[in-house]
Amino acid sequence: MAKKANKVEAERFLAMLLQYSRDGHFNHIIFSVRLNRNPAYTRQVMNVELKRISKKYGNDERAYVSMTAEDGSQILALINRLKEEMFSDNAEKIIWETDLLARHSQEFGYHQIRERDQYNNLEFELLL
Repeated sequence: MAKKANKVEAERFLAMLLQYSRDGHFNHIIFSVRLNRNPAYTRQVMNVELKRISKKYGNDERAYVSMTAEDGSQILALINRLKEEMFSDNAEKIIWETDLLARHSQEFGYHQIRERDQYNNLEFELLL
């Protein structure tokens, strides 16, 4: 019997994602949590896409990772904590500080693209 894989470490994942997006000059990180409607199985899937809109570096859009929402639940919880901190300060952006980042801090904002619907689908983006 196969062992169940461990969940993704939220802080390490977010730090790597922010570092990669900064190095690649991406300015939007889009999270999409959707219900997979395959008749063989039904599960929540979380997709992370990077998007760049830039005259200097050109426009680009690429998939970063896809995982089950259960594996990414800690990532969503971390982003939710940061979002609540941002809204409690009435700020448009927040600075996240951690030793996992090469520069030890990253400024980003939160933008809701789609509210939760009846299938619990959710879509939001982090603005860098």
